This record gives sequence, structure tokens and C-alpha cells, in this order.
Amino acid sequence: MCYARGPAPHKIEEQKTMSRFAALAAQPTYPCLPSGMTFGHLVELIERHARRAFGIGLARRDALLRMMRSTSVSDWTDPHRDPVCYRAQQDMAAEIGITDRALRAHERHLEALGLVLIDTAVDGHRSGAELSGGRRLGINFRPLIQRVGELIACDRDRQAEGRRIQTLRLEFSALKRDVRRAIERLVELEPRHPALGSLLQAFAAWPRRYAGFRTVAQLEGHLADIRSVYDQLAEILSCRADSSGVSESRIPAILNTNLKNPVSCSGSSANNRTARKRADTNPYTAGPKGPPGCSEKNDLRPGQGRKPELTETFTPDQLYAMASDDMRLYLDSSGHSPDQLTDRDFISAAIASLVDLGIRPSAWEDAAEVMANLGAALTVLLIDANRFRSVEPVRKPGAMLCAMTRIAARSGLNLHGSLIRLKQWKIFGKS
Repeated sequence: MCYARGPAPHKIEEQKTMSRFAALAAQPTYPCLPSGMTFGHLVELIERHARRAFGIGLARRDALLRMMRSTSVSDWTDPHRDPVCYRAQQDMAAEIGITDRALRAHERHLEALGLVLIDTAVDGHRSGAELSGGRRLGINFRPLIQRVGELIACDRDRQAEGRRIQTLRLEFSALKRDVRRAIERLVELEPRHPALGSLLQAFAAWPRRYAGFRTVAQLEGHLADIRSVYDQLAEILSCRADSSGVSESRIPAILNTNLKNPVSCSGSSANNRTARKRADTNPYTAGPKGPPGCSEKNDLRPGQGRKPELTETFTPDQLYAMASDDMRLYLDSSGHSPDQLTDRDFISAAIASLVDLGIRPSAWEDAAEVMANLGAALTVLLIDANRFRSVEPVRKPGAMLCAMTRIAARSGLNLHGSLIRLKQWKIFGKS
């Protein structure tokens, strides 16, 4: 009886070698790193994202990087040759501080992941001498170059995640600030309210730092908890009225300040106008002047000396129209139509735009402490929109926000007037 025999071990090794040759021959061109990317940038991407992109641990990642650094840096951007590590395996293992066997395991695993191609002689020999077609024997990194796009995508996703985490943390601070002020207001109005105790306990239980929240999902869950308490407080306060008869939750913090020596920050040449006599010494009782078609009549002002509400001076859809195109994208993400936007929508949009504007989180926090969240949000909206003025545009939004915060701290910021001028420019076309 005859039994079929498999190929001899040396034949199997020859077949593997030939398959590697075939893989190289099938791609006669030499891929290189994307334009603008350096070898150092690739190393940085692998250090940051090797586990997430390729599923390799620290030890295997370090072995990969050590072999990469043993190549010629110029080969990674040379369209005429592949980067190859041709150092002897025992020398490389000794340098890394592992056994030859451990290094062989790393190499085989990296090849199985599609990151390298083990292109050695049958006896494992490696050499930097060029053979036919420019081939050199060793660990070939052509497959890694072909997967650089995965690292770039991973880096982009991580940056977006980091930005989202930063935005959520700022939203935490903003919402907790509003909750604190709402609790203080409730204590002032009704210190024995039955819900006050549980609200205070919930507020005290919130962590001061956010290091314990490591994922976007965890942060969003905590934000939902804070928002639930805020909504409860807003509902309680909406049922009460202060001495002016204005619903407490509807009074915007932006206009809740008596302005002294107001300074306008419109970013336009309107700041250089000559002084003129006021039509009325009381700006709250003076009505709009001008003919019936005058746009000034569209600037609704409350009378009777009370503090104006946001919706009485600027409707949500007007503020939307006053915003830049970039800010509108963030407002659109709220899911509300322009006429249904809320104070919270404007605050969230302003926070989301901070990175685009180059505004540091600390600058936002300072502004929110001085002007309250809505005041800071509309200040950011104002600064962002004024970047696109043809005359005296805002070139450094972060510096402008810091300057306006300092002025507001001295009760000298006429943000209301600046927003009116922005409205005249964006809605009525008056520069």
C-alpha cells in the first residue's frame, strides 16, 4: 500500500520564500510615506496608536520601532527602494534585551498582522547588499507603509475624541455654574422648598475633577445627570417671578448687569463715531425714533426701567442670523430651528467653537465667571462674527475675549450695544 507524502521541510521553506518573492514582484513600484509625512511623524503615530490601530502591545511595538530605526530614514520616502532592516537577528535581540526566539516571535506576529514582510535567505541570512531589482534581505516594511492611512485615520479619530472630551468638560463647568446660581436663587426665594435638599445633595456629589471619566460615553452620561438637575431647577424657578414680574429662568445673565462707563467691542469703525446728544437720558424708557420704515424700530427695548430679556432685544433667529457660518453649523447641530434655539444651544455652540477660534479653555472659564455662561457665549458669537468684517476685523479671538472679560470685570462692557451694532451689520446691512 502506498501513502502520499507531504513536501519535505526544506521544500516548505522554499515555497514560503518564493511566495515572498511573488509578493514583492507583484508590486514593482515602491510605496513611500505620504507627501509631507516624515519618518519621525510615522514613529510618533505608532507610539500613540499601535495598540488601537493594529492591536499590538508595548513589547511588540518597541521591537517594531527598534527595527524601523535600524533602516535608512531616507528609504521611507524614496520611490526607488523599500525600507529594510537587515541587521543580524541575534544582534537586534541583544540590543532590545530579549532572546533570539522572542524576537523571531515578534517578527512572525508582525508579518501575520500585515505590517512587515520577512524576506530573508533560506538559512535566515540578511544583507544590505542589493540583489536584482533592488531587493535586499531582511525585514521589509513595505506593508507598513501601505497601512499608514490606518494610523492617520486613527490619529484623526483620537483628536476628534479629545476635542469632544474637552468640549464636554467645558459644558460640565458651564452647566454646573448655572446649577449653582439657580440653587442660590432658589435658596434666596424659598429656602424651605421641599426639593432643595435633594438638589443640594446631588450638587455636592458631583466630582470636582473629571479624570475619572475616561470615555466620551461616561462624560455624556454625567452631563445628562447634571442636565436633569438643571432642568428641575429651571422648572421650579419658572413658576416663580421676581418683583419685576419677569420669569426668573428667562432673564439672561448677559443683560442682568448695570453697565458703568460702557465700552463697545464691535470690532468695527463704529467705535470712532463722534459723541452725540441722547434723545432721552433713560435708555430703557426712550422709544425708537425715526420714520415708519426705519430699522431702529425693529430693535425692541423694554420699558418701565426693568432689565431687558434676550427675546425682547434679540430673538433666537436674529442671533442665528448674526452668527458666522461656522457658528451656525454648531447651532444647527442642536437639532432646533433658528427660532426655537435656547440659551443652552448658544452656550454649547460657543464652547464647541473655542478650538476653531484658538481660545484657551481657561479664557472661556474666566469669561463665564465674569459674564455668566450666556454672556460669555454671546461674546464669543460677537467675536467670531467680527472676524469677517471688512474694516478692523478681529484677528486674535482669544486675546479679544480676554480683553472683553477684563472690561466686563470692571462693569465697563457694553455688550448689549455691540450686539445691536452686529445686528445692524449682519441683518440690515449697515456697516
